[in-house]
Amino acid sequence: MKSSLIVLAAGADIKNRFLLAEGRNLRFGPDIGDLSNASNYELFKKEIRRATKNIRPDIITCDLHPGYFSTKFVKENSRPVQHHHAHIASVIEEHDLKNPVIGVAFDGTGLGTDGNIWGGEFLVVSRRGFNRLAHFKYIKMPGGDKVAGEPWRMVLSILGRRGIPFIKSVKKEDKELILSICAKNINSPLTSSSGRLFDAAAALLGICEKARHEAEGPVKLEAMCKNGVEEDYEFGISKDDGRYIIDAEPLFLGMVEDMKKRKDKKVIAAKFHNSIARIIVKTVKRLSKDTGIKDIALSGGVFQNRFLRTKTIEKLLSSKFNVFINNKTPVNDFNISLGQFHVSRRTGKN
Repeated sequence: MKSSLIVLAAGADIKNRFLLAEGRNLRFGPDIGDLSNASNYELFKKEIRRATKNIRPDIITCDLHPGYFSTKFVKENSRPVQHHHAHIASVIEEHDLKNPVIGVAFDGTGLGTDGNIWGGEFLVVSRRGFNRLAHFKYIKMPGGDKVAGEPWRMVLSILGRRGIPFIKSVKKEDKELILSICAKNINSPLTSSSGRLFDAAAALLGICEKARHEAEGPVKLEAMCKNGVEEDYEFGISKDDGRYIIDAEPLFLGMVEDMKKRKDKKVIAAKFHNSIARIIVKTVKRLSKDTGIKDIALSGGVFQNRFLRTKTIEKLLSSKFNVFINNKTPVNDFNISLGQFHVSRRTGKN
């Protein structure tokens, strides 16, 4: 008679690594990568079938996004877990945390429970689930997923016509088209993604207006940062229906003013990172005051950025918070299956 609960967690799509767990025995699949690649998807299916050949999972769990290849493959009788909830749950699982945490989940994309694209999230996560208490203000993604390859679009989404002079490699008619798309709300889904803000900052500085590969802009932006810079830019935080909304537009306007003054772009890049770190700390302080929670969990691909991660952790520790981050699993989407496992195994059998 089987005594341990068996869980199959399908993981995410762009960085896929599934997990088969029998009780506390965790067996990860290979780091497969992007499942939109046909050969990767075939490998994913092959490895899942191999892993479950002689085992019938009690629980099958997947990402909330119905369009993910991983979700589609295990769709029948599976339990969806919201992407950023899974990120924070992976930290809780790694560190065996017992009490609720304030989770900061920063990445490029993940379907939210409201149907919008999340990625700049502050969640209170407990054994009962999660509550989204703060996030970046929604901005439009003109052209949808095309913004990942053409991050200059996000500059115009944030700044409108004020951003036009800084986009050098794009035709005037193309810029006008994107402004029109935003104004008419044509194929412009909403996002709270912090990753898109990094894309926009890199494009605004002219170091990556068009990306050839994932996270090219943010990687270049981090590499550009000048050490020893302590200044940052202004930003807005307001409260709407009990939730804090972070407005990054003033941050980008500050960057524009520095660029007009021909300030060193290395300084501007550092000030951008400092601003994001200050946003995190200021928001966490407010949420901690509201909830009494002092344990902070950081996860998501944006925290691969060493400059941001170091600044953020230092500031949180100096403010007397307990800080936890992924160290047994990667901080990016390769940890999603671990988070899915953590959430799903607390809900019992199918």
